[in-house]
Amino acid sequence: MKEQISFNLGRIASEMQPRSMAARDWVFQVLRAAIVRGVLPGGMPLRQDEISTALSVSHIPVREAFRQLEAQGLVRIYPNRGALVTKLTLEEMEDIMDVRALLEVGALREAIPIMTIETIETAQAVIDEAQEETEPNRLEELNSCFHFTLYEPLQNQMLFRLIEQMHANVDRYIRIYYSEPEYHAVSKKQHFELLKACREHNVDLACSILNEHICSTKALLEPRIKE
Repeated sequence: MKEQISFNLGRIASEMQPRSMAARDWVFQVLRAAIVRGVLPGGMPLRQDEISTALSVSHIPVREAFRQLEAQGLVRIYPNRGALVTKLTLEEMEDIMDVRALLEVGALREAIPIMTIETIETAQAVIDEAQEETEPNRLEELNSCFHFTLYEPLQNQMLFRLIEQMHANVDRYIRIYYSEPEYHAVSKKQHFELLKACREHNVDLACSILNEHICSTKALLEPRIKE
């Protein structure tokens, strides 16, 4: 088990080469991806020495990465006990999805009036790639990319970080569904309809579709969180 986790961390780390960012940020990105992908599941203890060895870094960037993960709600640090990957309660999940709806529907409402044809074409390219993709990790990345492409005209980095934090907390539970054809088909249909409304600058319809999309995801997550 320990060896498998170390191998998976190393594989994720290799995807993020070259390490052109600060060590703590690189370690944070690797661990965040591992949590979202389920390599480090909820309830798993995180040990600095093991992660340091797996990623060939000192304890300092690992400790700093733990703090960044805690700020995003993905890890909880206990004094003298180390860190633990968090597990969402049903109430926490519902709160997160409600916040997502508030942030993302609000962002979309402001973004559509200034949305350019380039933004629409980029979002369409993401949808086209997702049509042919079957690998769950890549589908999760494309799903996130699609949403953030629509909000990109706002150029509000603080807002984007808040939305990204909400996604990180729930995507680790929903990614299993990306390999199920039925869920994938529904998600693609909703994305197609959402982009069509954005292309037509139909703000109210686009916001309604996005809100329904988030609500349907919330309903899908309930049995996963209860397990």
